[in-house]
Amino acid sequence: MASAIRKQERRGNPLAEWVGAGVRFVQVHRAAVLAMVLVVAAGGIAGAAYWWYQQREEAAANRGLVEARMATPGGQPGSPANVEEATRRLQEVVRQYPKSRSAEEALIDLGNLQYNAGKLDEALGTYSRYLDMFPRGRFTLMATLGKAYAQEAKGDLQGAAQTLSRALDREGKNPLAGEAYLSLARVYEEMRKTEDAMRVYGQVVEKFDQTHWAQQALERMSALKTK
Repeated sequence: MASAIRKQERRGNPLAEWVGAGVRFVQVHRAAVLAMVLVVAAGGIAGAAYWWYQQREEAAANRGLVEARMATPGGQPGSPANVEEATRRLQEVVRQYPKSRSAEEALIDLGNLQYNAGKLDEALGTYSRYLDMFPRGRFTLMATLGKAYAQEAKGDLQGAAQTLSRALDREGKNPLAGEAYLSLARVYEEMRKTEDAMRVYGQVVEKFDQTHWAQQALERMSALKTK
């Protein structure tokens, strides 16, 4: 009687039935299950190897970036700057490790180096390259500002205004947005578009109240009103 009850319990236990079915499936399809396990294991090993490779590449890229920065003006106290060497090293980081975080920083550093050296066409090309390579990168607005500054310095005021306007449409809440708004207003001033300049300065005051950007905007608005 007790034996019959235990058999009935086993037949009515869903968990036992499920485990039994699983064991039978493995026994019948042993080769397929083994192959699946091997595939999963190989995938895990490949993933770990790729992660290790990325870490190694990023470390190498970072070393190159540090060496390049040491050759830039102010990069290493007491040592003479070597702009050509810094330029070469920054370009090498971008060439060898184009997808790395260090390559992002190297392109920004390179553009700034070229801009400060008065190489406006090269700077413009570098900032544009950053925006092409890293459209959602960490420094997109910074690169956009650099591009606009280079255009402004070359006398392409219309191009600078368009560059800044498009960037603000996308990144109006970026921490650097206040700088971009001020730059756009300044460009409008240079284009003698006083109404547009006043409008943008007003946006700065409204959006960035109690900041140094708002203070600069108020000063420029006051100066424009006296003209």
